[in-house]
Amino acid sequence: MKALEYIKSFFSKNTGWKIGSIILAIVLWFFVMNTLNPSETKSFSVPITLINENLLTDNGYAVLNTEELVNTRVEIRVRATRAALDNLPRQNDNGAVQATIDFAQFDTTRIINTPQSLVVDINPKIENGFLYTYEVASLSPANVNVVFDKVQSKEIKLTTNFTGELEDGYTASVEQLSAENVTVYGPASEFKKLGNVIAEIPLKKEQKDDFNVELKPVVFNTNGEMLSNFIVEPSDITAQVKVAYTRTIEIMKPETTGTLNSELILKGIDWSPKSLELTGDKEVLDSLQPIKLTAIELDKLVGSDIRTYEVSQFINDPRISAKPSSPRVITVTIELSGKDGKNITLNAEDISVKGLSGGLKALMPSQVVFTVFGEQDALENITNSSFKASVDLTDCGEGAAEVPLDITLPDNLEIRGETKVYVYITKASEANTDLPHDSEIETEPVSESAVEATTENAHENTEPVTDKNTEHETVVSEPDVIEQETVS
Repeated sequence: MKALEYIKSFFSKNTGWKIGSIILAIVLWFFVMNTLNPSETKSFSVPITLINENLLTDNGYAVLNTEELVNTRVEIRVRATRAALDNLPRQNDNGAVQATIDFAQFDTTRIINTPQSLVVDINPKIENGFLYTYEVASLSPANVNVVFDKVQSKEIKLTTNFTGELEDGYTASVEQLSAENVTVYGPASEFKKLGNVIAEIPLKKEQKDDFNVELKPVVFNTNGEMLSNFIVEPSDITAQVKVAYTRTIEIMKPETTGTLNSELILKGIDWSPKSLELTGDKEVLDSLQPIKLTAIELDKLVGSDIRTYEVSQFINDPRISAKPSSPRVITVTIELSGKDGKNITLNAEDISVKGLSGGLKALMPSQVVFTVFGEQDALENITNSSFKASVDLTDCGEGAAEVPLDITLPDNLEIRGETKVYVYITKASEANTDLPHDSEIETEPVSESAVEATTENAHENTEPVTDKNTEHETVVSEPDVIEQETVS
């Protein structure tokens, strides 16, 4: 308590004398500093900084020699006390000494013809500290030639590139940009050099979670060289980056069971894709085993066949998913040859669709392969135009369905067993962008009449068997998917 009373007494007695003593000490300090520490000069070499270029652009002009200007060094001689000068280099790390060209102070009426070179003054700038003051003794050069041109603008899609690396197994993708398109402003005489606008996103190994980052778009020419005379609006872009653990899971070749009909020969089994890229929880992905497809029952095969499986049926954990670029279906192609038979490949234009409800669209393989049996003369003369094939989707709603392919054959020819087609039906408004080998064909509304599907590269693939005891080659291409649509 005595100590507290002493402190109160100290500050409450002789207050005026104490304040006066403090003021006198400050005055004496400045007197001593200016008497014993007189002013000196020191040189600083700094680059030119261009400011308020956007105001120049708003007036319809651009700078042609930006790179030359920003690479010009200006020597600024600063006068201050020695203590102040010793403190200034530390401040200069934050741009305490600057040489600027401020286009807000530039009179654009001086520009008469473009391109035009004009002498523009350089403005020295020194940030005064709390304890010290500075003045500019001289600067060299005091002005520079600035080349002006008419401005031109163009809207361009922003390109993002990743730099650096994440830890093995992790991938990054841009989920959202604050601006997907930017406007580029630049000299009209150099606009023909304009290439693209790129913003780089740095990655670090320790990054394992989603993050946001501020990007600085940079303009490049068609040769990949930076164009310094162009400016971009908006100049700051925010990117939302998704970081995910990724693992490639193998898809195994389907096993076979049973015994093939003695009149058929198994030429081969192919499947596509051979693997899937999955993302999500690391622990779940690391525990996954290779994907096993349904075994092929040989005793039930009656000819070449194409089977399709949805990827989703093999991914039943909500913590993982297929990458957006991965295929949505897995296709298995079974190639058979027959004795006294001929392999037939029906293309998209050979198959008509019946009964598709209004407002729906059907995704179907653009090729169906089956084996036709019959007399040699009949087999040698058949072509795709000899068949009429259709599928009836009257009872099919949204989702996957396997429906019989109704094939009308010429006389003396037969198909042993039933040929089915895998169909995936969705709403007509839904886009189909994630099927890797698909082609979309929109059709006019249908009722019970046949809808003729078209594909860009449809082709016929038939090959006769010349000897009933000789194997014949049948080439079955990777099936595409066609889209049949009915508008309600």
